[in-house]
Amino acid sequence: MALPADLQLGVSAGAFELDRSEEVRDAVQLLAAQATRTLDIVSRHLDAPLFDQAAFLGAVRRLVLGSPHARVRILVLDPAPAVARSHRLIELAQTFSGFIEMRVQGLPNRRFNAAWLQADGMGYLYREFSDRYESTVDFYDVREAGHLVQRFDELWSRAVADPNLRRLQL
Repeated sequence: MALPADLQLGVSAGAFELDRSEEVRDAVQLLAAQATRTLDIVSRHLDAPLFDQAAFLGAVRRLVLGSPHARVRILVLDPAPAVARSHRLIELAQTFSGFIEMRVQGLPNRRFNAAWLQADGMGYLYREFSDRYESTVDFYDVREAGHLVQRFDELWSRAVADPNLRRLQL
């Protein structure tokens, strides 16, 4: 089932089950494009088919340029593949380091395999297994989005900065 194009963050309640990469990519882009305050992303390797796409990167850029209070936090399990392929989200985070922060999950969470994106504490896309595209997306479920923010905060508090994700100052 294709994701309806008229979904609105903070308005369109009701979960959709997705299982194709294109559907998940479109949902991630739509959530990011409608966020006005926050995006939290948990990803194993920064999934290039989702997060290294022009539409997604443009949405993140608009978010951070649109508000001095915007905040994007990205938690990645293993950044090495993304660093090796010059992932454009890393470059964007380096450019807007005052708004976009990236951390790596600490050792206690190395077996963690879920992935998600939450937007403005209202909408989310959740994948139980980060290596699969089976997902649940909801554009207005404050309770579940809040739960994901809380889980993110717990993981974030134990995560560490990775020098490979920082811009070298010469």
